Amino acid sequence: MQGGPALHRQDVELVRSGMLRREHLATVRKGELAFQPLAQSATPVAREFLKLQGRSGSWTCLFYDEAGRACSIYQQRPMACCLLDCTAPEALLAITGRELLTRFDCIKDDDPLLSLVRRHEQECPCPDMAAVETGLQPAAERSSLLEELTRQVNVDLAFRTRAAAVRNLSVAEELFYFGRPLFQLLMPLGVRVRESSVGLELFMHQG
Repeated sequence: MQGGPALHRQDVELVRSGMLRREHLATVRKGELAFQPLAQSATPVAREFLKLQGRSGSWTCLFYDEAGRACSIYQQRPMACCLLDCTAPEALLAITGRELLTRFDCIKDDDPLLSLVRRHEQECPCPDMAAVETGLQPAAERSSLLEELTRQVNVDLAFRTRAAAVRNLSVAEELFYFGRPLFQLLMPLGVRVRESSVGLELFMHQG
């Protein structure tokens, strides 16, 4: 997942005040592969969290002003940004994985989308990507796993499509409410998709 820093519970007022809107945020779901600070490889996250979206799918934070080479919300930036110091990362590492903010902290109880988010978690849980990666290694077992993942990918996509149409969600808002689509989460593992007569079909990228 590209973009800016993870949000912590101390950042909740930035969301409640409207400084950070839902279309600025993306949900990283439990089991999804993500890079921890200073890590050399991605690992499955232990619990859900929110982070700032990137710009056009890049690592660049949505709020980085390239022309001015500065943060456009510097005075009201998230806690992780306040602690960021590349020469002394200890303060940032101390909060990594702790007191993380989730979408459920930001969705009001009377929000009609809350029930949809909960249904999506029940019907389309994010698989443990480490287990998926292991299961894709032996070619003999790959076919059945890809078949099951294909089913999950199409269920996930159909759910999102219906929800976005009924609630008129933008792509950015969808990333907040439902996280990234499953087929995108599988791409770093070499899984690719193509259109078929019954929806998306998964296959392993060769080379």
